[in-house]
Amino acid sequence: MRKILLVVLVLLLSLVVLGEFTFYLVSHGGPADPFWGVVMKGMKDAAEKYGVKAIYLGPEKYSLKEFIDLVNRAINANPDGLIVTMTNPVALDEPLARAMKKGIPIVAINVPDTRPLDERIPYLVYVGMDEYLAGVYAARRMLKEFTPKRAVIGIHEPGHVGLEMRAKGIMDVLSKKGIPVEKLDITTDPTKALTLLKSYLKKHPDTDAIFTLGPLGAHPAIQLVKEEGLVGKVKIGAIDLTPTITKAIREGVVMFTIDQQQYLQGYLPVVFLYLYKKYGLIPHENVLTGPSIVDKSNVDIVERTVKEGYR
Repeated sequence: MRKILLVVLVLLLSLVVLGEFTFYLVSHGGPADPFWGVVMKGMKDAAEKYGVKAIYLGPEKYSLKEFIDLVNRAINANPDGLIVTMTNPVALDEPLARAMKKGIPIVAINVPDTRPLDERIPYLVYVGMDEYLAGVYAARRMLKEFTPKRAVIGIHEPGHVGLEMRAKGIMDVLSKKGIPVEKLDITTDPTKALTLLKSYLKKHPDTDAIFTLGPLGAHPAIQLVKEEGLVGKVKIGAIDLTPTITKAIREGVVMFTIDQQQYLQGYLPVVFLYLYKKYGLIPHENVLTGPSIVDKSNVDIVERTVKEGYR
């Protein structure tokens, strides 16, 4: 009887530890984008370490409606904490106000609410990159190498606040130098992106710089310059890391990329919410995970962690 009671007690304690808190991470990106696989790994690793349940929700393809629906689904589950990308703050105002009214603490990741402080969603802390600064860094790094005649920015999710801020940073820097630059909607479909970029280069043959704002743009751009024999003639500046991108940097196909250490964007919010629920501890303002530049000078160090799924 004692042995049975002991086993039952151990099982109950295990359930208490493993099910102490439940957190939801709701993102605008899903498994089709390799970027979010790294975020999910960070979330799962932190959940396992701290003995909490963490659930990831994200649309297969970018859809604001589906994203908001998933946010509502997470709120209706009454979790102990909510981690959300502030992809469209105006659309998130109502559901997140309802979440906070229910007492659900919120951590913002990847994309902040860039509105003035008295207008923005009052989440506890933002974990992610300074999106505008990422674009500024990208443009400056390109200019360090050469001065483009014309540049195009492939944006795979137009209207996405973070991507628009990255594009704005690039455009602000290049425009001040008198360099023609414009955004091109390349969609989230790699095949369409390749076709659209090819068409743009045919229409604007003086284009010698392509900026991409994520892997869904970088991978087609890499394929394009290889297939069209444009390696070295059309320079690519990327944002975010994948094995394909780091390999292209080593080959000289991509000049550089901007790293935002997205593993931390999955890992740290789980830790922060756990500490907040357990002890009332929380960082304030922004916890920046980037931007930092990866090029031939440091790609060897970075490449190992990309292969291991930490970048």
